[in-house]
Amino acid sequence: MVKKWILSVVSISMLLLAACEQEHAGASEEQEIATAPWTEQQLADTNSRLNEIDDKMKQLEQELAKIKTAADSPQVFKDVPINHWAYVSVTRLYRQNIVGGVGDGLFAPNQAITRAQAAAMLVRAFQLPLSTKPSVFVDVPDSHPFAREIMTAYEAGFVGGYPNNRFAPKESMKRKHMAMIIQRAFRLQATSASYARYKDVTENTQGALEIRIISQHGIAEGDNGYFYPEQPTTRAHFAIFMDRALQKNK
Repeated sequence: MVKKWILSVVSISMLLLAACEQEHAGASEEQEIATAPWTEQQLADTNSRLNEIDDKMKQLEQELAKIKTAADSPQVFKDVPINHWAYVSVTRLYRQNIVGGVGDGLFAPNQAITRAQAAAMLVRAFQLPLSTKPSVFVDVPDSHPFAREIMTAYEAGFVGGYPNNRFAPKESMKRKHMAMIIQRAFRLQATSASYARYKDVTENTQGALEIRIISQHGIAEGDNGYFYPEQPTTRAHFAIFMDRALQKNK
């Protein structure tokens, strides 16, 4: 909103400048031409300042979100204090009964999230009724603590399995697989938004399209130009991705 308002002021100023130049019929052609580079430089400087304002407003919004979340609810996990970068997302998802802890008041933000835990979070986020069908995965018996959530996520098309009817519930959820299930679950489509490609994601990378899509939607941003598709997704990062997707889905 601020950017649009300032751009409008700049546009009006340029129109007034043009009107004044027309009134001064005695101005030389060389002088009129000389104003073009000046105007372009002014616009470039204005855009640069507006981008800086946008960045500062985003930082302010993040700080306000932390303050509001802290005011609405006390610190939930001992290892996710208010100054933690994932505090808002973790706390918000906890209040919505989407995430839980690992015991002893801890969330374990740096611990890799398992495929079973990710499936359970998705089912809770969409408030899906739990499946009553027998498990189709040989490594997920019906007695598994997340068997119903895994089957529900599977039937909803959020997650898939591996060859030989395996799900690998204890396996860490890789970041590329995280991108794939987030895109499927929230039915995100590619947009015309600019996309800064990642240095470690090529056309042959599994999940390359899904990585691009969730990045276009601002759900993932990478780190210094890298996405690290083969690395495990931490519990904190998965909470961040889920929270951003849910906020956009409102």
